[in-house]
Amino acid sequence: MNKVLALGRALVVIVYTGWQIALLYIDTLINGKSIQRSYKHRRYWARNTMRIENIVIDEYRGKVDVPVALYVSNHRTLIDPAIQLAYINAHIIAKDTVGGIPVIGKGAEMTGIILVKRDKMGSRISALKTTRDLLSGGISVLVYPEGTVCVTQTTKRFKQGTFNIAAQLGIPVIPVAIEYPDRKDYWFEGSLSSQMIRQTGSWRTRAKLRIGDPIFNKDPSILLEMSKQWIDKNLLEMQKGWSNIFSDSQKIKPTSESS
Repeated sequence: MNKVLALGRALVVIVYTGWQIALLYIDTLINGKSIQRSYKHRRYWARNTMRIENIVIDEYRGKVDVPVALYVSNHRTLIDPAIQLAYINAHIIAKDTVGGIPVIGKGAEMTGIILVKRDKMGSRISALKTTRDLLSGGISVLVYPEGTVCVTQTTKRFKQGTFNIAAQLGIPVIPVAIEYPDRKDYWFEGSLSSQMIRQTGSWRTRAKLRIGDPIFNKDPSILLEMSKQWIDKNLLEMQKGWSNIFSDSQKIKPTSESS
């Protein structure tokens, strides 16, 4: 782990993010507010941030070809959204810790990230209402239905709230699986800052990303189960011959900081 490298990259990302926010602000002043233009700026930011952090995608599968969907993904670590939003145009439900990151928090706010205090019932209810409003208005949403990071081989129990909304509105659910081969990429211990240093202080981060086909069903329980099964199956496939994290006796165990 190289703290100097991690801090240097963080500084570059913060400066670059500030520049992208300024460009988005100018674009909005000239052309008016547009979700699609915001997404365009965000995709550009995400892909260049991946270059700065030397995040390499070993495998990408799937395509997005529906106008509106509820995307549901497993959640390993803080950088999941930065990778996924390079490929997916959607508002994202994220923990409020993202909002506390200098400059990046402001960029998240401007480009459609909904921050949730997971231990506050009112915040979760508000997030569900916002999700319903966005999907009803034709805007896709990306959620992490486990509600937190998960360091087990397959996913934890999914929360059903957003699946209820998708079923009621007749919106398809698209499962997303993201995986990493290295132990340092799993948020299994320590604070947010220590995880960021551990992950971005290494020379390279490798990842795999798969996006599934749309799932339609009027029963939210079926939507949930089919999504979970797809994600778990693809996690196991991606790990095979690529990651040995779960192949030995040194299983990663979550702590109170990361769960």
